[in-house]
Amino acid sequence: DSLNRGFDGLNQSDPRWNDVNVISSLMKSFFRKLPDPLVTSELYGALIESSKTEPEQVRFNSIKRLVDELPEPHYSTLRYLVGHLSRVAGKSHVNKMEARNLAIVFGPTLIRPGDDSTVTMVTDMSHQCRIVETLI
Repeated sequence: DSLNRGFDGLNQSDPRWNDVNVISSLMKSFFRKLPDPLVTSELYGALIESSKTEPEQVRFNSIKRLVDELPEPHYSTLRYLVGHLSRVAGKSHVNKMEARNLAIVFGPTLIRPGDDSTVTMVTDMSHQCRIVETLI
C-alpha cells in the first residue's frame, strides 16, 4: 500500500526495505494480484506444452515465439523482470540464487492458469519453473 501511494510517503529508512525477502515477497504479491497473470492465461496451455519440447534450443525458440505474442505491457514488464532476475542469477556465487532457484520462487507466480486451479498449478509447477528458468 505504501508503494502504491508513491515513494514520497514511503519511510525509506525502515530497515525492512533492506531485507531481500521483503522485496521479493512484495514483488510476488504484486504479480499474484494482477487480474491476468503477467504471462497471460491465454498463452498458458501453449507455454506448458512448449516447456516439454526437446532439444533445449527448440524449446527456447518455441517459448520465445509465444512470449512475443504477449500484449505490449505484459511483454515489457516480463522483459524487464527477466533482465533483473538474470542479473541476480549472474551474482549467484554471492547470493546463491541461480536461475533454477529464481524460477522456483517466481515461476508459479508469473505463469499460472487463468482459473487458479490448485490441481493444475501443482501438476504444471515443474513446467512453470522450467519456462521461467529458460527465460532467465
